[in-house]
Amino acid sequence: MADRKLHYPLLADFNPKGEVSKKYGVYNEENGTSKRALFVIDKDGVIQWSYLSPDGINPGADGIIDALENLNQNS
Repeated sequence: MADRKLHYPLLADFNPKGEVSKKYGVYNEENGTSKRALFVIDKDGVIQWSYLSPDGINPGADGIIDALENLNQNS
C-alpha cells in the first residue's frame, strides 16, 4: 500500500473477544467467532464500503483497494 500512499488503521477484534464484530453484526454467537468482513470507514466514522465474505472464504483485498483509493481521492 505504500506505493499508493494509503495509510489506514486495521482492527483485530481479539480482546474483549468479538466486541467490535458484534456491533457491526458480523459475530457468530453459535460458534463464538467473527465472520470475515471488511469495512472501509471514513474520517467521520461513516462506513463507505463493506464486504461480508462467504463462510470459509478468505475475502482477500479485492475491492478494498479501490474503495480506499476512492476515499483517499475524495478527502
